[in-house]
Amino acid sequence: MKKLLKSKVILALLATMFIIIGGLMIAWFSSLYTLNHLTFKQVTTTQLAAAMRKDEFWSDYRFDTLLFDGEVKGVVTQGGKTTVSLKTSDSYSLSCEITDSRSIKTGSTYEFEAETYQAQRESQGVLLHHCVKL
Repeated sequence: MKKLLKSKVILALLATMFIIIGGLMIAWFSSLYTLNHLTFKQVTTTQLAAAMRKDEFWSDYRFDTLLFDGEVKGVVTQGGKTTVSLKTSDSYSLSCEITDSRSIKTGSTYEFEAETYQAQRESQGVLLHHCVKL
């Protein structure tokens, strides 16, 4: 047994196996943690904008699927992407990038769904990518 442990090749293989098994265990437990913390949250557009302004957006909504109603302030289509600006009562804005904008009308209120991990900070607001109009 002592001869095996003195061999550099054997030690390198054991260390490599230890690292691989440790990495797989970390990946397994982190995925379990993430899956156990996924939730749906009903929020308002003002709550989302205020959370981004206060730098609390990621800590408050990190693993969440966001469900919210929003009144449309404007619709802009550029380069095949449509961005819907939503009304908030905060100094920060909230925008949603959506794929189907045919039935979106300025001044109307719609229900939207978005994944938090796809959000992007803007200079004075938050942009939610891949929003879905429900």
